[in-house]
Amino acid sequence: MNKIIKSHRGIYYVENKNDIVLSKARGVFRNQNIKPVVGDNVKLFINDDGTGYIDEIYERKNQLIRPPIANIDQVVVVMSIVSPNINLNLLDRYLLMLEKSKIDIKIIFNKIDLLVNDDFNYIFDIYRNIGYDIFLNSNKDSKSKEYLKEIFNNKITAVAGPSGVGKSTTLNSIFEDLDLDTGLISKKTQRGKHTTRTVKMLKINETTYIIDTPGFSSLDLTFIEDRSEIKDNFVEFKEFSANCKFHNCFHINEPSCGIKEAVKLGDISDYRYNNYKLILEEYDSIRRY
Repeated sequence: MNKIIKSHRGIYYVENKNDIVLSKARGVFRNQNIKPVVGDNVKLFINDDGTGYIDEIYERKNQLIRPPIANIDQVVVVMSIVSPNINLNLLDRYLLMLEKSKIDIKIIFNKIDLLVNDDFNYIFDIYRNIGYDIFLNSNKDSKSKEYLKEIFNNKITAVAGPSGVGKSTTLNSIFEDLDLDTGLISKKTQRGKHTTRTVKMLKINETTYIIDTPGFSSLDLTFIEDRSEIKDNFVEFKEFSANCKFHNCFHINEPSCGIKEAVKLGDISDYRYNNYKLILEEYDSIRRY
């Protein structure tokens, strides 16, 4: 099947058997407000000069808006604990978007070799207890790459995370033939510099693909279409929301709220709950304007 593995300024790099065909998309897609994205399976016609044009985009099993990709099996979110320091609000926003898209999620906490104590174990426990698959990685530990490689086998995986957390370095250590660009951390901002500037799909073997994506330092809430999607996609809320007195409870000021009671008892992380409130407040302020 013909698959888009990269796009750049209206040119689509389409895998066609063992070749890569530089292709353009039919104008009808633009008229229908449809844009081909990396991961799309397409019907391709090849011109006499070896270039191609995309005639049809086959039905997508899933799709992400940021980064713009389709037909993936999972997203591996990479976060560093330090250098740059972890931003749990940003992580929770990204998890919210992925949960809404019904895509399988795994989390790699990177650069654990830089930790000087065990103070961050509570972070690992927060997400492990929710039900996410958590992996701790040090690129200085040769054993890490062997067990991390199993995450990617026989899947199409998008790798995402903030700039500078070590996505490309980690992928290079796991798959030695990739040779992805890596960047440094700005001492002033403690943010990474963008080394991956475009979304590109990398073929590891016939059944394993990795999509390397640009880093991000923020994530707006344009992917939220309805206010209720926020509470519905904080996954740990589902168990305790049944205890809410009101069916449409948003777990803020309502009396007899199962979520607030669970936070008080320690069954829901107060970090996660506070991030939920911040995200909901931001969404409400955007909607007002």
